[in-house]
Amino acid sequence: MSEKRDLTDSTKGIYDQIAKDNDYYRSIIENNSFYIIKTDLNGNYTYMNPFFCKMLSIREEDYLGKESLSLIMPVDHEVCKETVIKCFEDPEKSHWVILRKPVPNGVLSTQWEFKVLMDDEGQPAEILCIGHDITPLIIKQEELQSLVEVTAEQNKRLVNFTYIISHNIRSHVANIIGIIDLGNEEDIENSKEMWSILQETAGNLDETLHNLNSIIAIQSQTNLPLSYFNIQHEINRIVKSIQILVTEANTTIHYDFDKKAQLYTNPAYFESIILNLLTNALKYKSPDRPLSIDIGWDEQEKYTVLSFKDNGIGIDVERYKDELFGMYKIFHGNKNARGLGLYIIKTQIEAMRGRIEVESEVGENTTFKLFFLNNP
Repeated sequence: MSEKRDLTDSTKGIYDQIAKDNDYYRSIIENNSFYIIKTDLNGNYTYMNPFFCKMLSIREEDYLGKESLSLIMPVDHEVCKETVIKCFEDPEKSHWVILRKPVPNGVLSTQWEFKVLMDDEGQPAEILCIGHDITPLIIKQEELQSLVEVTAEQNKRLVNFTYIISHNIRSHVANIIGIIDLGNEEDIENSKEMWSILQETAGNLDETLHNLNSIIAIQSQTNLPLSYFNIQHEINRIVKSIQILVTEANTTIHYDFDKKAQLYTNPAYFESIILNLLTNALKYKSPDRPLSIDIGWDEQEKYTVLSFKDNGIGIDVERYKDELFGMYKIFHGNKNARGLGLYIIKTQIEAMRGRIEVESEVGENTTFKLFFLNNP
């Protein structure tokens, strides 16, 4: 009798300990800061711990038996399904996924461990999902990505700015040197005309420096200073700034805009783009005929389109279409080419939310179309 009582007491002690252990582990599950849920094999909720319900401001009884995807943002449904499939394909392992869940004050980013639970016969019975909040980490990553993008944009502007200084000012200086050389060869009667041209070139150089100062003032910002200016007047000014180079190359430039036509853009970038196109046309003119450049203008619904056509040696657009505007890409054997001109043009016009297109026939002509967004 005593032995039976001792056995009963021992068995009762074991069950009491199991009950205590169950209460202990249940307390951990229900009060820790991890999300713990279970679903059946069809993906319907069978359990949610209180912390999960609290963070999503829901009640367990409202969701038990409902599809688990109902508490996952639609954009993450596919990756969630793919992770569940991996669980069935390799049930011995845990599989990880990041999911976003809608909460009253925004979006909760969570990292989850999915694991298949087996029944007594070794068959899949449920899916256990243990997750934790990684929203602060995601926010930090987004802030870092934003910083990287701003830094990349500023670096791009720095490249543009450096190129403008090198290219635009060099063009003015080349014009001044040409004037001085011509002045040394001309008699005194033409000195007044040379002096007048020199004064105009100096004025153009001063305007270029003024535009560059405007860019310097906003280097720490993300928006370029944009303004309206008269297209005819600006093209006149830019052409005159390299008039000596144009004359020496026996080049004719045709343009005739509406005298009231205006363009809304950044003056320094616009000058750089036009100078690039002009000097490129001079550099790649055909040896078989005088260079002719036609600059046209058209108004479209969203854009003011400036077309720039020359009768130079052309570019094999089909052959080089994927690298036409790449940095350091050279398509002719010109030893002075650096492969930066078209890259700079593209980055500058895209910085103003515009775009550039090109058409060309090898040995015949090239046409660039510049699309300037109206009121970007």
